[in-house]
Amino acid sequence: MVNYVPSPDEVAAAQTPNGAWTQKQLAEWDVPWPPPKGWRKHLEAKWRGEDVRPLPREEPDQDALF
Repeated sequence: MVNYVPSPDEVAAAQTPNGAWTQKQLAEWDVPWPPPKGWRKHLEAKWRGEDVRPLPREEPDQDALF
């Protein structure tokens, strides 16, 4: 599945008044929740056409489920 890669300007424009991004918005860009460190640089590199690895997805701690 190929997702839309926003420009750095689009990422900045999508920021909420509180200075963050919504989970829904990040999902549209294929950024996991919570967003890992460096996600904006990752998107910018991807937008420039660089070959980048997928962002790491945090797996929930099994102990936190109980």
